[in-house]
Amino acid sequence: MSLLSGCTFISDPVSKMKSPELSADKASLMMAIKSQMPASASLIRPAGDEDSSIFTEDLDKDGMMETLVFYLTENESVLIHGMILEKVEDGWVKKLVFDGDGTQLESVDLKDVTGDGKLDIITGYSRGDEKGVVVYTYSGGELEERLAQPYTKYMIDDLNEDGISDITVVYFKRNEVDKITTYQFNDGFKVLDQLDNLDPYFNNYYNIVSGKVAENKEGIVLDAAVDSRSAYTTMVVMENNKLRVVIPGDARTFKDRKIISEDMDGDGIIEIGLLEPPKGWEYFDPETIPYFTSYYKWDGKDGLTFTAQKYRDPSDRFVIDFLPEWHERITVDTKSVQDKSLKFILSDTGETVVEVSFFTQMEWDRVKNSGWKVLGRDMDKVIGYRGELVQSTGGSDSDKITAPIERKGIDE
Repeated sequence: MSLLSGCTFISDPVSKMKSPELSADKASLMMAIKSQMPASASLIRPAGDEDSSIFTEDLDKDGMMETLVFYLTENESVLIHGMILEKVEDGWVKKLVFDGDGTQLESVDLKDVTGDGKLDIITGYSRGDEKGVVVYTYSGGELEERLAQPYTKYMIDDLNEDGISDITVVYFKRNEVDKITTYQFNDGFKVLDQLDNLDPYFNNYYNIVSGKVAENKEGIVLDAAVDSRSAYTTMVVMENNKLRVVIPGDARTFKDRKIISEDMDGDGIIEIGLLEPPKGWEYFDPETIPYFTSYYKWDGKDGLTFTAQKYRDPSDRFVIDFLPEWHERITVDTKSVQDKSLKFILSDTGETVVEVSFFTQMEWDRVKNSGWKVLGRDMDKVIGYRGELVQSTGGSDSDKITAPIERKGIDE
């Protein structure tokens, strides 16, 4: 089991410039940006991104650096504008300004998706609940719009594994449409394939991720919220340039709690999370069951294989990771009560692996020197645990150690 202690340009707008000699150009760059923006305009960055507001790259690979910024002008019909400046010998010059289609800048990616070795600009805009992705190419001082599509999530990947980047767009409107379209550039963006018959009758997608879903296989994993609580997961891959659902969102991946699909064991392959009752709890009131969260990989055919298991506190105050070999052996003593006391045992031997209990401060003062350690705090309660596993340094991250439990936001 394991414990973790915590679960373009940044503020310096020149920190991500590729050429070291540009580091002294910060002042002239900022002066150029400000002088070319309207006086009342303000620089903006993608939503949820606290770092990147200025992007400097050699977009068209002509040996000259370009800087891309976006700014907001209020009280105008067009609110968002993009601006590209080019590095010249004694400073920066404005090459062009273009309009953004929305009221919020959602994302900015600079990647080659047209296969010409140059960096394209992939930008997500939103207006209310509607979002749109636009792909631009920049060359010879001119900007050309290559693709514009509504989206819920877009991913830049290589789903057909032909060595050329493609763009996959997921577009969902509740009770109306749920479709997945993969585009690839070939003298213009063409549709490689589209799934337009997916069930749209659920609340929303709360997590969509692309990457390896099996050894040497790319895919998309979509976690859908059925309602405010329950969810299911769908997995899609591309074979022979055709999108195929290999794990449908049905009873097999249904769970009574939202779980994010992710690479849990660090091997680069995305796992699907499921809720499983501990052995012996199958017929208890579902509201009282201390469910395990188990993660499974796609087996490359039509099944799932077990990868990892953990206990995640329903209020997300702590997480206990179990050894994979304990799967179907680890359980919870049926006398346990959530938010009071949990005892994790091996069903074949009855051995206690770890205990978690909630104490008042007075109770904690009495037991804290008898083998109990602080796991967390919740209102007026101290959450304590005791177990026999030895802590040891794990991995390359300095803030990670291997131990019984992952503690969430502890202030000891």
